[in-house]
Amino acid sequence: MKSAGNKILQKLSPAISRFRALRYEYLRVLPRYKETAVKLLGQDFKIADSLSYYWSFREIFLNNIYKFESQNNRPVILDCGSNYGTSIVYFKSLYPKAKIVAVEADPNIFQLLEWNIKNRGYEDISLINKAVSVSTVPINFYHEGADGGRAHPIGSVNSKEVLTVETTHIDDLIQEPVDFLKMDIEGSETEVICSSKKLKDVPQIFIEYHSFKDSSQTLSSILEMLSSYGFRYYIHTQFCSPRPLTQESLQLGMDMQLNIFAKKNS
Repeated sequence: MKSAGNKILQKLSPAISRFRALRYEYLRVLPRYKETAVKLLGQDFKIADSLSYYWSFREIFLNNIYKFESQNNRPVILDCGSNYGTSIVYFKSLYPKAKIVAVEADPNIFQLLEWNIKNRGYEDISLINKAVSVSTVPINFYHEGADGGRAHPIGSVNSKEVLTVETTHIDDLIQEPVDFLKMDIEGSETEVICSSKKLKDVPQIFIEYHSFKDSSQTLSSILEMLSSYGFRYYIHTQFCSPRPLTQESLQLGMDMQLNIFAKKNS
């Protein structure tokens, strides 16, 4: 009976996820960049921007972009770019006993992340308010107001929204074998991944790649690095002009965003 129940639940899961997504449709018309609270899996969850959270929720809970499999019922997850903690709630729904190291650079967003996680009473979660970098030297961080804060300059950001944040090196975060590494650090991913000496201890990775119009593209460097460690990778387009040769389309200075999924060859 238990097996039959699990099969029924698996069949119903897509419908349940779509129902949850429909409940959030009102977020698309709310004023942007205003702190508010929503219900996430039945509990209060604070966010700083309604529209970006709406799309993030759909990616994470409806499209399951962070889903991974592990033989360990207490997998170690390194979450670089945790934002409000939507990804953490998702990971804990997959693996309630997971041990998670969550890193978020933006001090303003980190306050919401901290509240959201403490409010749920999760265990085995370490929250770090630093930027993942290639060094431990403080950097300028451009606060965007939602989930797009980054080290790469944002043209629309005024001087009051440029913050100095502490940094940590990726390899200092990998203190033990990591079952899953998620990296969404808004443009710093290439230098961080390529500076790591510990990817041998990571079997599965998700990387959000950002291509800025005013900078050279570095996708090939990430892919070469992954290949050198024995990963097989898969790429999904998150954002790009449908006709990039003739029609430019930019989002916060980016002309393309990709989701890279990588898994060690067995």
